This record gives sequence, C-alpha cells and structure tokens, in this order.
Amino acid sequence: MIEYLLSKEKITTYFLAFFFASFLTQAPISNLSVNYVFILVPLFIIFKNRHIKTPDIDFQIAFIIYTSIFVVAALIQTEYWPDILRKLGSYLIFMTAFIFTFINVTDRMLVAFKLAVVLYVSYMTMGNVLEFRSFGLTELGAAAKNQVGNQRYGFLYIFAFWITLFFKSQYRLLELAKFPLALLIFLGILLTFSRASIVGLIGSALFFIYVLFGSYIKVTLKSSLVFILFFILIFLALINSSAYEYIELPVEFFLDELFSLRSKDGSMTFDIANPESSEGFRIFLIQTIISYIGSWPLTGSGFMGIWILFEDRVGSAHGQFNDVLFRTGIIGLFVYLFLLYRLGKFLLNNHMGLCMGFIGIIVYGLFHETFKLSHGAFVLAFLFGLYATHKREKINT
Repeated sequence: MIEYLLSKEKITTYFLAFFFASFLTQAPISNLSVNYVFILVPLFIIFKNRHIKTPDIDFQIAFIIYTSIFVVAALIQTEYWPDILRKLGSYLIFMTAFIFTFINVTDRMLVAFKLAVVLYVSYMTMGNVLEFRSFGLTELGAAAKNQVGNQRYGFLYIFAFWITLFFKSQYRLLELAKFPLALLIFLGILLTFSRASIVGLIGSALFFIYVLFGSYIKVTLKSSLVFILFFILIFLALINSSAYEYIELPVEFFLDELFSLRSKDGSMTFDIANPESSEGFRIFLIQTIISYIGSWPLTGSGFMGIWILFEDRVGSAHGQFNDVLFRTGIIGLFVYLFLLYRLGKFLLNNHMGLCMGFIGIIVYGLFHETFKLSHGAFVLAFLFGLYATHKREKINT
C-alpha cells in the first residue's frame, strides 16, 4: 500500500490537490472572498494544448443569454453608467462559473479536486477545534458563533462530509479511515455555528435517504448499511471519549436557535416580522428584490449587487438564488436553475458523493451565498466542467 500511495502518479495528484486547495482560501482584502486564481488552470490548459473544447449546447445558450443581459442592461440602465466598470467586473466574475467547460476535466483532476476539498476543510476544522478549546468550552457560550463559527464556509464543510463518506479505495485500511475523518468534518459543521449548515446537512441527508429507499435501493443497499454503521460509530465514539465536550455547546446552540420557538432569554427565535432580526431582515431583502425586479424583470440589475440600493453601498442578498435573481432577472434565474438541475441529475447518476454534497450546497444557498463566493465559484466551475466533459465524451462514443 505504501508503494501505491507514493507512486509517481499519486504524488502528482497530491501536488495538484494542494494547488486546488489554494483556490479555496480567501485573499485578505477587507475580509472579502476574492480568490479567483482558479481561472488560470483552464487558461493554462487551453494555451498549452492550443485548443478550446466546445461546451455543451446548454452552456452555449446560457453564455449568450447572460451576455445579452449584460449588454442590454449596460445600455438602458443609464443611472448605473458611472459604475460600468464595476458592472463589467461583476459580469466577468459571474461567468467564471463556465470557465472549466472549455477543457476536459480528467480523472486525475477529479481525484485532486475531492482531495483538495477534504484536506482544506479538515485543516479548517482542526483550527476551529483548537480555537474553541483555547477560549474554553463553557465560558465561550453563545459568543462562539462569532468567535469560532464560519458561515462563509459552511456549505464547503457539507460538501467535504459527503465526499469523505462516499470515498472508495481498494485498501480496507483507507476505506475505514474515512469514518473518523467524516466524524471530524461533522464536528466542523457543528462548529460553524450556522443554522444553514445544519439545515443543509439535514436536507442532503433526507435526499440521500430518499435515494436509498427509492428506485435505487437494490443498487445502494450496501451504502445504506455503511450509512447506518457510520452513525453507530459516531455514537460509540462520543460516549467512550471526551469528544462530547466539543459537541455539547454547539448542539445546545442549535437546539436553542434552530429547533426552539423561543430562545433561553424568552425572545422569539423566528421573528420574521422584525427587520432587525436575522429572519426578518431576509424577508425584507426578498421583498426589496422582488420590488426591484418588478421594474427590471428581464435584466435585473445587470449583474450589479444589491448594495446599489443602499446609501452606504454595502449589502448582501443573503441567499444564492436571491442574488442571481437580483443580478440577472427572471430569465437569468430560470437559466441558472435549469443548469443546476441538469448538473444535479448528472451527479446523481455518476457521482453520488458529489451529488449529496451538491444538494447540501443548494439547501444552504437558500439562506446564504454559496457559488457567489470565490471558493464556491471554484466548486461550481469545476462541477460544470465535469458535466461538460461527460457530455462531450458521450457524444464521441
């Protein structure tokens, strides 16, 4: 097994994985996620091979539609002409989602991608655990949400969890090693202190159960037994170690903040009528977006963010699909959802672990931005590239 892990082919994959992992980091510029270096990979491959692969017709149509939205909005929305360069930048960033469709995503790249996601999330989880421990498990209390939690990466934790759980190897030891690693990532999900992380994980788990007990049961019966065994191992690990100390506070936090109608102080947990609350502010944003789209239904803001509606020019749509609707209008959102549907269907039939993680990201995206962030953009771009490669191979066979 040692010879297998240290083979030249594997070492090359490891280097590629670390390279991919660097795309998941954030550039320290005003605490913004602006690391779009991943676009250099397909550009390098295109330059090296001196050939551009033709994307599937779905991507070609999407490219035409989104470019048309940008051009039309840039021409008719005269009030945004002073911000035309920023509008152009937003358009180009949005279109990075399709950059990998112009190359073939190889099996080695896929392995490196999965490894990069799992390694980076494991690294962040260990950092969260150490930070959580350094501040004290009981003294930190609810302040852990801001001190330790990381909502910007919650969806990536879910993605890594399912990739790990569906890892397969010809070596039994490596196959078994995925369970403690998945447990570590599960702990990381709790330590994000994000309700969206829990809802995303639960949503993807429910979808997985549906797949198991649906038309795929004969094919995935072994997977269902592994799934049950995994949670039994979690339970045994918790009751026979002090690991529960790291889980007790996050569990209490989520029981109080997510599954209770009132918090411990007696205040309403879900106060949707109050725009100052988390839920109420999201309702306010959705109403604001719908009102704006009523004026620009076909173009939206032309790829400008919701910050254009506020005097301080700062703001977030607090939802991936809210953001796409505001930036690209009704047609743009429809195209976006159609592409995600086609991608999800492809992953379900070919890459179950990626599919479950993808479902978790979709659920998470109902409450926070996902693919808008640079590390999320890299994930979506790679998956789109994987799907486009599959379509080309299918046509050529």
